[in-house]
This record gives sequence, structure tokens and C-alpha cells, in this order.
Amino acid sequence: MQSSPSPNDPSQTILDEEDILDLGEDVRVPEDAIFGDPHPMAVSDAPPRRDRVVILGRTRAGKTIYLARLYEQCWKHEGPLRIEAHDGRTHLSLLSAVEQMQEHRAWPAATEGTNYLDLKLSWKGHELTMVSLDYPGEVFHRAFVEQAEDENTRELVDHVRRAAAVLMLIDPKVLATGRLGESADDDFGMVQALRYLRSLPGGRTVPIALVLTKIDENADLLRHHGKLRGFAERFCANLLRTVPGLRVFGVCAVRSRRDSLGRHVPDLERPPRGLTGPVEYCMEHVVANRLADARQKATDALRERVIREEQVAAAEEKADNRFWLSVNAILIGGIVVVGLLAWLVIRSAG
Repeated sequence: MQSSPSPNDPSQTILDEEDILDLGEDVRVPEDAIFGDPHPMAVSDAPPRRDRVVILGRTRAGKTIYLARLYEQCWKHEGPLRIEAHDGRTHLSLLSAVEQMQEHRAWPAATEGTNYLDLKLSWKGHELTMVSLDYPGEVFHRAFVEQAEDENTRELVDHVRRAAAVLMLIDPKVLATGRLGESADDDFGMVQALRYLRSLPGGRTVPIALVLTKIDENADLLRHHGKLRGFAERFCANLLRTVPGLRVFGVCAVRSRRDSLGRHVPDLERPPRGLTGPVEYCMEHVVANRLADARQKATDALRERVIREEQVAAAEEKADNRFWLSVNAILIGGIVVVGLLAWLVIRSAG
């Protein structure tokens, strides 16, 4: 990992990142990619209600900081993507995390409990209500590596089941140099989560973005392995086989510098990089999916109406045919009776 730049040289990190920050690279693999079996916690084959953006990541992957910084940027600054909390508690919680880093030069504490963050996303005239779940990274490990079943893991699995879009946050350093227990979350655990999602009805159309975090600290590592695309192909091969055409993004939510004691502390004087790209990519596909669903429902409704009209017409034609058959039978019967009576009268007269 490269050393942090001097606080007196705020451009150094940006310049170092520029040649690796190709936001949104498609990484292609053969179309015969594997999807696997449903997760053991899958309980229903019914199509789930997809109403939320899911942010997946292990402990210290940067989920809380990414969410807080993303919210700050989309709340305070103009842009195609706008985010608004549905309640004051969520608003204050997200902005307080940013304030803590800015005023106290301290990183937010690790997430201890599972918190729902109700957010309204507006993108290019489309408004969607999304529910993001901020959870301890250990819960992800228990749910998708150990595949343990308890209240917290069931909640996370259901959260993934209802995903309209997924952001996978991965610290490149952990994946490349972390211990087995740490890298297993970003490799095996993520694969299991995505296989579960893909196995659900409609799951193969859910947009998924691979977000490599802390690119300021990991610039040398990413560059050494061929930037975003090369790193993903080297260290995320199983994810790429599970999700053909996976989109890869690089972000830096909060830069860091060393204080007088040599500790890495947050530095909010320099701007974040790439925060909205993964969300805008997902929103574009969420909107496209919903429009496609609406068109499919309209087509199905039209098809059902045509079928009903054909059935009604067939029933009416059948009833009409029965009516004329009855009329013909009556007429024929009348003719027979009249003929028989005439024959009897003639015979009696003779």
C-alpha cells in the first residue's frame, strides 16, 4: 500500500489515482458461467418484492462511511442523483458520521447492530423508495460463509432476497493480502450471496456493481495488477463466473492522512471520488427493469383480455349454434308432425 501523501500536497493522491479510476469497467467472462443452487435459507419460489438497494461488505469494507459520504454528497450538492432520508433520525445519523470525521478527525465506530436506512432516491425524473441495511460485517460472515441461521442472518438473507440492486463493497487490500477468514467473506461469501440472488425468480436481471473501496490507499496495488479490470480478473474470478459482465467501480469515500502521531486519520479537505457512479449505474438498470416489467404486465393484460374476448365470442357462437339447432329441430319436428297429421287425414278420408 502506498504511503499517505503529505497534507500540504492535496493533489498527489488524485494524480496517483487518475490512471486507475476508470469508473465502470465491464469485466466479461464466458456465457456458460455458473449460477449454483439456492441458498439453504431460501424459503419460497414466489417472486420477491424488490424494493431496496443492498450494500454488501465485510467488516471494515467501508459500508458506513460510503453510505454517509454518499448521502452528504447527494443531499448537499446538485446532480442527477438525489437522496433524501424519510425521517430525521436517519438524516442526522448519516450526517453526524461525516461531522465526526470532519471535526474530530476520527473514524466512525464499527456498526454494532443492524439499522434500516429509509432513503428516497431521485434519478433523472424517476423517484424510487429504497431501504438500505447497515449491518455488522460479522453478520454477513455468519449468513453466507458459515450459513448459520439466526434472527440477524435471516434478516440479511431476506434483505438480499428483496434486492432491486446490489453494491458489493470490497477493500482490495483485504482480498489480495488478507488472512483466509477475511478474504473468504469477499470471495466465497459474496459468491454464495449472489448465487442465492440469481437463483430467485427475476434474480438474473438485478443489477450488481463491484465497488473496490479505498483506492487512494490501494492505488499501487491496483496499478500493479492492471487497474480495476486486471485486479478483478485476478482476485474476483469466482464472482465474475457467477455474474457475467459484472461492472467494476473504484471509489474513495474519505481520504486519509497521517497525524503527528503517525496514525491514519480522515481528511475531508480533499473531495471523494466515484461515489455516485455505482448507484447511478444500478438505478439506470432498476428503472429499465421496472419499465420492462410494466411493459410485460401490459402485454400480459392485453393477451388475457384478447383470450377472454375470444372465449366470450366462442361461448356466444356456441350458444348461438345451440339456439339455431334448437330452432331447426323444432321446425323439423313441426314439419314431421304436420306431415303425419296430413297423412292421417288423407287416410281417414279414403
